[in-house]
Amino acid sequence: MKNRLQYFIDNPEVVTAALDMTKNKYRSHDPGWYLYRQVCKEKDFSKRFADEFIELAYVTLHAWGMNDRAAQLADWEHFTSSIRDFRGHFKALSSYRLHETNEADLNGSFQKYVWDMFSKMELVAPGKPRLVTYSKAFHFYLPDLFVPIDRKYTLNYFYGHTNLPRDLRRQFEVLSDLHCEFSKFAPNVDFITTHDEIWNASIPKVIDNIIIGYQKIIIGQQKGRKVRKR
Repeated sequence: MKNRLQYFIDNPEVVTAALDMTKNKYRSHDPGWYLYRQVCKEKDFSKRFADEFIELAYVTLHAWGMNDRAAQLADWEHFTSSIRDFRGHFKALSSYRLHETNEADLNGSFQKYVWDMFSKMELVAPGKPRLVTYSKAFHFYLPDLFVPIDRKYTLNYFYGHTNLPRDLRRQFEVLSDLHCEFSKFAPNVDFITTHDEIWNASIPKVIDNIIIGYQKIIIGQQKGRKVRKR
């Protein structure tokens, strides 16, 4: 997995193509696309703990597939109380920016606060994997710090598979390892030219979209080769 994002630093044209792919051909005008734009519009940190925003986050997670197949969200009451119970943790992390974090931050605040959140919050049903859902929820509340992670694109890109470890600590180690890779890459993101209010409203989401777009391009090329072989 080490230095997997170096490829995008060495090939800026790939970054451009990947972001064009996600901007023009990934979930355009579907519910998840629309709801995420509403999430991004809330800039007031305190309002993210009001009923309206918590409900928006919950419904957006639904739209992003976090209540399908292996994923299952916690019921509304547990989800809401968990978000509010850990408001202090979110607040403690709210001044951090992915492109400005260093190793001391990752070994200090990240390990202290995020592990506490990851291990104790009840955002998914008991026994369900946390990594993907929690990364997305953390992104909604701290959009400048956390990259939303998924199986199909993120895990497949870094690990070559979509499997999640069952052990909670091991899931957190994956989250920490990925966050470390993202933080090293983030200063290389040209946010001035990549920023928009549709899919690229933060550096973490730009990174997510680079990976998604690149994977979709590769998948498209593979399908094209299979068609030509027939």
